[in-house]
Amino acid sequence: MRQTPWTDSGLGQVLADLRRAEENIEAPSHVEAVLMAEWDKAHASMSRRTPWHEAAAIAAGITIAVGLWQLGNQLHQATRQPSSHEDSRTLLVVGEPILQGEPVRMVRMRVPASTLAGLGVRTVAVEPGAQVDVDVIVGEDGVARAIRVGM
Repeated sequence: MRQTPWTDSGLGQVLADLRRAEENIEAPSHVEAVLMAEWDKAHASMSRRTPWHEAAAIAAGITIAVGLWQLGNQLHQATRQPSSHEDSRTLLVVGEPILQGEPVRMVRMRVPASTLAGLGVRTVAVEPGAQVDVDVIVGEDGVARAIRVGM
């Protein structure tokens, strides 16, 4: 092996030389057998599955399924369309919360119902081309903080 200064490029060259010098050296078969036996013994407990592991996995799966089912029901109730006897106004918080003492403006406008549908806002069933009254609460920075949809 030749002498190379210990720089990043020199270290790379030294390692390449070492790799070439030792590429034909192999461990004796009895050493390899002992190492593999020790590896298997050390990792044997990790590969064993017991009935308790399977029962815990099934219980976790059932718990997750029930939780997702309940969450789905809550989301369904939160996003359901209002019935005819309920108030048809909807308040959607769309931006950061209004800070205490922050001056806000309320802008009232009438927009096509299709515009709200395009923004993902659910409205009660209206005929195509119908106009919907919308109140927008605008913060001091000009960003909408909330939208109230009234029919």
